[in-house]
Amino acid sequence: MKRARWVSLDRGALRRLARELAELEPDPWPREYHFVGEEELTLRYLLVLDALNFCFWPGKGRWHVDGPKGEVLDGYYALAYGLKRVAEDSPSFFAPEVLSHLAEEDLREALGDIPLLSVRVRIAREVGRALSRFGSARAFFDAENCPELVERVTAHIPSFRDACLYRGHWIPFYKRAQILCADIFGAFEGKGPGDLAGLDWLTAFADYKLPQLLRAHGVLVFDPALSERIDNRELITPGSDEEVEIRAATVQTVEFLVEELEELGRTAMAFQVDWALWNLSQGMELPFPYHRTLTVFY
Repeated sequence: MKRARWVSLDRGALRRLARELAELEPDPWPREYHFVGEEELTLRYLLVLDALNFCFWPGKGRWHVDGPKGEVLDGYYALAYGLKRVAEDSPSFFAPEVLSHLAEEDLREALGDIPLLSVRVRIAREVGRALSRFGSARAFFDAENCPELVERVTAHIPSFRDACLYRGHWIPFYKRAQILCADIFGAFEGKGPGDLAGLDWLTAFADYKLPQLLRAHGVLVFDPALSERIDNRELITPGSDEEVEIRAATVQTVEFLVEELEELGRTAMAFQVDWALWNLSQGMELPFPYHRTLTVFY
């Protein structure tokens, strides 16, 4: 961020947001939209969920599914709940040998016309092959801490390798690999596979919604030329200086929010602040669109 040209932080706005967050109660992991059951199936479900959790905006209409209370779900919650129904009705879908040879029509039958279907099929097959190498999801997730688990996931599933070069520096974001750690913790309530050390090592999960919310609160300040491109819904190239700075500023902001909350007497880890911000963004009418980058990483 010291080298950033396109994005900067407003510390005054950040402190105001910290005070707003300090008044909120912690958000529980939303179990109503996720599958939680037998351990092996739950781990398979979570790995597929976070492997396919990216880029829901392409297409003419907004992809959605009907929720448990008749509500319309889109984006991440649509994926989580759609896969939950599959886990309940057809658990064999998550078997490594099935995922390894998944066909497009199989995923379409499971989730409908989800955007980037063929890309998601390819990634599901990666997951199946990784699970097959380990023999089970439990063996795959047999890690003592978050850094070890993130290293394993990124080593064995190429689509989780969310890193880039920025002015000659290697920048690993690992958004989906990190969120997998948090989801395992949430699903198992910190027990069994969810008893992971190093949760405080996790950063924010830099995606679309957090930068949009932080910009709306005046915390992220974009160069006028970049703001115009985002507002016009122009594509921001993955790995470009603009895109990397948007994501890096999001991560840095959350680290500062952790510090500000600590001074306000509220202890929270970065992933918990991320959850709070993401939940805050849901259902809000924000004055700006989110930046659009066509990527499998978020």
